[in-house]
Amino acid sequence: MKNFFIAFALSATIGSAANAATDLTSVMVTGPSGTVWNTAQDSFYAVFLQRPIGTLLNPDDDFAGAATTEGGNNFTIAGDGFRPGETGNSDPSYTLTLMFADGATISGQYAGSTFTGGTSAMVGNTTYTLTGFGWDRSNADNVSRYQAVSGDDPADYTGQFSFTAMTGMGAVPEPAVWAIMVLGFGAIGGGLRRRARKFVTSKAQFICAT
Repeated sequence: MKNFFIAFALSATIGSAANAATDLTSVMVTGPSGTVWNTAQDSFYAVFLQRPIGTLLNPDDDFAGAATTEGGNNFTIAGDGFRPGETGNSDPSYTLTLMFADGATISGQYAGSTFTGGTSAMVGNTTYTLTGFGWDRSNADNVSRYQAVSGDDPADYTGQFSFTAMTGMGAVPEPAVWAIMVLGFGAIGGGLRRRARKFVTSKAQFICAT
Protein backbone atom coordinates (compact mmCIF):
# COMPACT_ATOMS: atom_id res chain seq x y z
CA MET A 1 0.00 0.00 0.00
CA LYS A 2 2.86 2.38 0.86
CA ASN A 3 4.55 1.61 -2.45
CA PHE A 4 1.28 2.28 -4.29
CA PHE A 5 0.92 5.69 -2.61
CA ILE A 6 4.49 6.64 -3.49
CA ALA A 7 4.04 5.53 -7.11
CA PHE A 8 0.76 7.45 -7.35
CA ALA A 9 2.33 10.65 -5.98
CA LEU A 10 5.25 10.42 -8.40
CA SER A 11 3.05 9.65 -11.39
CA ALA A 12 0.83 12.63 -10.56
CA THR A 13 3.89 14.87 -10.34
CA ILE A 14 5.41 13.63 -13.59
CA GLY A 15 2.06 13.79 -15.37
CA SER A 16 1.52 17.39 -14.32
CA ALA A 17 5.03 18.29 -15.51
CA ALA A 18 4.50 16.76 -18.95
CA ASN A 19 1.54 18.77 -20.22
CA ALA A 20 1.68 19.09 -23.98
CA ALA A 21 2.49 22.39 -25.64
CA THR A 22 -0.55 24.20 -27.04
CA ASP A 23 -1.39 25.11 -30.63
CA LEU A 24 0.39 27.73 -32.69
CA THR A 25 -2.37 30.27 -33.40
CA SER A 26 -0.77 33.23 -35.18
CA VAL A 27 2.23 33.93 -37.42
CA MET A 28 3.34 37.38 -38.56
CA VAL A 29 6.27 38.62 -40.63
CA THR A 30 6.94 42.37 -40.56
CA GLY A 31 9.51 44.73 -42.03
CA PRO A 32 10.59 48.11 -40.62
CA SER A 33 9.07 49.92 -43.63
CA GLY A 34 5.63 48.67 -42.61
CA THR A 35 5.34 45.56 -44.81
CA VAL A 36 3.26 42.84 -43.17
CA TRP A 37 2.35 39.23 -43.90
CA ASN A 38 0.24 37.35 -41.38
CA THR A 39 -2.21 34.49 -40.85
CA ALA A 40 -5.16 36.77 -40.06
CA GLN A 41 -7.73 36.32 -42.82
CA ASP A 42 -7.68 39.15 -45.41
CA SER A 43 -5.49 41.30 -43.19
CA PHE A 44 -2.45 42.57 -45.12
CA TYR A 45 -0.81 39.89 -47.29
CA ALA A 46 -1.03 36.28 -46.15
CA VAL A 47 1.84 34.17 -44.89
CA PHE A 48 1.19 30.56 -45.94
CA LEU A 49 2.43 27.71 -43.77
CA GLN A 50 3.44 24.16 -44.64
CA ARG A 51 4.09 21.34 -42.19
CA PRO A 52 5.31 18.91 -43.30
CA ILE A 53 6.54 20.18 -46.67
CA GLY A 54 3.75 19.73 -49.20
CA THR A 55 0.93 20.03 -46.64
CA LEU A 56 -0.56 23.54 -46.67
CA LEU A 57 -2.13 24.60 -43.39
CA ASN A 58 -3.93 27.72 -44.68
CA PRO A 59 -4.31 27.55 -48.48
CA ASP A 60 -7.10 30.17 -48.44
CA ASP A 61 -5.60 32.52 -45.84
CA ASP A 62 -7.84 31.00 -43.17
CA PHE A 63 -5.49 29.71 -40.48
CA ALA A 64 -7.21 27.59 -37.84
CA GLY A 65 -4.05 26.91 -35.83
CA ALA A 66 -1.46 24.16 -35.91
CA ALA A 67 -0.64 21.58 -33.27
CA THR A 68 2.83 21.77 -31.77
CA THR A 69 4.92 18.85 -30.59
CA GLU A 70 7.34 18.36 -27.74
CA GLY A 71 10.84 19.32 -28.90
CA GLY A 72 11.56 20.74 -32.35
CA ASN A 73 8.89 22.19 -34.65
CA ASN A 74 9.72 23.19 -38.25
CA PHE A 75 7.55 25.06 -40.77
CA THR A 76 8.13 26.35 -44.30
CA ILE A 77 6.45 29.65 -45.24
CA ALA A 78 5.67 31.74 -48.32
CA GLY A 79 4.14 35.11 -49.14
CA ASP A 80 3.30 37.16 -52.21
CA GLY A 81 5.91 39.59 -53.49
CA PHE A 82 5.99 43.10 -52.08
CA ARG A 83 6.71 45.79 -53.21
CA PRO A 84 4.86 44.96 -56.46
CA GLY A 85 7.00 44.94 -59.59
CA GLU A 86 10.31 44.69 -57.72
CA THR A 87 12.48 41.60 -57.32
CA GLY A 88 14.51 42.36 -54.20
CA ASN A 89 13.51 42.19 -50.56
CA SER A 90 11.33 45.09 -49.48
CA ASP A 91 13.30 45.59 -46.24
CA PRO A 92 16.83 45.00 -44.95
CA SER A 93 15.43 42.91 -42.09
CA TYR A 94 12.27 41.09 -41.05
CA THR A 95 10.79 40.18 -37.69
CA LEU A 96 8.83 36.97 -37.12
CA THR A 97 6.27 36.84 -34.30
CA LEU A 98 4.60 33.61 -33.17
CA MET A 99 1.66 33.39 -30.78
CA PHE A 100 0.33 30.29 -29.03
CA ALA A 101 -3.03 29.33 -27.57
CA ASP A 102 -1.72 29.43 -24.01
CA GLY A 103 -0.70 33.08 -24.40
CA ALA A 104 3.01 32.61 -25.13
CA THR A 105 4.61 34.94 -27.70
CA ILE A 106 8.10 34.57 -29.16
CA SER A 107 9.90 36.48 -31.91
CA GLY A 108 13.16 36.78 -33.80
CA GLN A 109 14.83 38.68 -36.61
CA TYR A 110 16.28 37.84 -40.00
CA ALA A 111 18.72 40.44 -41.30
CA GLY A 112 21.27 40.32 -44.10
CA SER A 113 20.51 36.67 -44.91
CA THR A 114 21.17 35.72 -41.28
CA PHE A 115 18.95 34.67 -38.40
CA THR A 116 20.12 36.97 -35.64
CA GLY A 117 18.45 35.20 -32.71
CA GLY A 118 15.08 34.55 -31.14
CA THR A 119 13.33 35.02 -27.82
CA SER A 120 11.90 32.51 -25.35
CA ALA A 121 8.68 32.52 -23.35
CA MET A 122 7.47 30.28 -20.53
CA VAL A 123 3.80 29.66 -19.77
CA GLY A 124 3.03 27.16 -17.03
CA ASN A 125 5.66 24.46 -17.42
CA THR A 126 6.17 24.90 -21.18
CA THR A 127 9.05 26.93 -22.60
CA TYR A 128 8.95 28.08 -26.23
CA THR A 129 12.14 29.23 -27.99
CA LEU A 130 12.51 30.49 -31.55
CA THR A 131 15.53 28.70 -33.06
CA GLY A 132 15.47 29.71 -36.74
CA PHE A 133 13.88 32.09 -39.26
CA GLY A 134 14.50 33.03 -42.89
CA TRP A 135 12.52 35.10 -45.42
CA ASP A 136 13.81 35.95 -48.92
CA ARG A 137 12.38 36.99 -52.27
CA SER A 138 13.07 35.14 -55.52
CA ASN A 139 11.84 34.97 -59.11
CA ALA A 140 9.20 32.34 -58.37
CA ASP A 141 5.42 32.76 -58.51
CA ASN A 142 4.18 30.33 -55.86
CA VAL A 143 1.35 32.19 -54.11
CA SER A 144 -0.86 35.24 -54.44
CA ARG A 145 -1.90 37.76 -51.81
CA TYR A 146 -4.67 35.68 -50.19
CA GLN A 147 -4.47 32.24 -51.79
CA ALA A 148 -1.73 29.65 -52.10
CA VAL A 149 -1.90 29.62 -55.91
CA SER A 150 0.27 31.45 -58.42
CA GLY A 151 -0.81 34.97 -59.27
CA ASP A 152 -0.39 38.64 -58.39
CA ASP A 153 3.33 39.50 -58.18
CA PRO A 154 5.69 37.05 -59.96
CA ALA A 155 8.49 37.39 -57.38
CA ASP A 156 7.41 35.82 -54.11
CA TYR A 157 8.96 35.27 -50.69
CA THR A 158 9.80 31.87 -49.30
CA GLY A 159 11.38 30.90 -46.01
CA GLN A 160 11.16 28.85 -42.88
CA PHE A 161 11.00 29.06 -39.12
CA SER A 162 11.64 26.66 -36.29
CA PHE A 163 11.04 26.63 -32.56
CA THR A 164 11.24 24.28 -29.62
CA ALA A 165 8.47 23.59 -27.12
CA MET A 166 9.87 21.97 -23.99
CA THR A 167 7.81 20.80 -21.04
CA GLY A 168 8.71 19.03 -17.83
CA MET A 169 11.16 19.43 -14.98
CA GLY A 170 13.17 22.07 -16.80
CA ALA A 171 10.37 24.57 -16.22
CA VAL A 172 9.06 26.04 -12.95
CA PRO A 173 6.22 23.89 -11.55
CA GLU A 174 2.90 25.50 -10.65
CA PRO A 175 1.92 25.67 -6.91
CA ALA A 176 -0.32 22.61 -7.18
CA VAL A 177 2.52 20.64 -8.75
CA TRP A 178 4.88 21.75 -5.95
CA ALA A 179 2.36 20.44 -3.38
CA ILE A 180 2.17 17.05 -5.09
CA MET A 181 5.96 16.89 -5.36
CA VAL A 182 6.41 17.66 -1.64
CA LEU A 183 3.79 15.06 -0.75
CA GLY A 184 5.41 12.47 -3.01
CA PHE A 185 8.95 13.05 -1.78
CA GLY A 186 7.71 13.17 1.82
CA ALA A 187 6.12 9.76 1.35
CA ILE A 188 9.35 8.42 -0.14
CA GLY A 189 11.36 9.83 2.78
CA GLY A 190 8.98 8.35 5.32
CA GLY A 191 9.15 4.97 3.63
CA LEU A 192 12.95 5.02 3.64
CA ARG A 193 13.08 5.98 7.34
CA ARG A 194 10.74 3.15 8.30
CA ARG A 195 12.77 0.74 6.20
CA ALA A 196 16.00 1.93 7.90
CA ARG A 197 14.52 1.45 11.41
CA LYS A 198 13.31 -2.00 10.46
CA PHE A 199 16.80 -2.88 9.19
CA VAL A 200 18.43 -1.68 12.46
CA THR A 201 15.95 -3.67 14.57
CA SER A 202 16.50 -6.79 12.50
CA LYS A 203 20.27 -6.37 12.82
CA ALA A 204 20.03 -6.01 16.61
CA GLN A 205 17.91 -9.16 16.84
CA PHE A 206 20.41 -10.98 14.68
CA ILE A 207 23.32 -9.95 16.99
CA CYS A 208 21.40 -11.06 20.11
CA ALA A 209 20.59 -14.37 18.53
CA THR A 210 24.27 -15.07 17.82
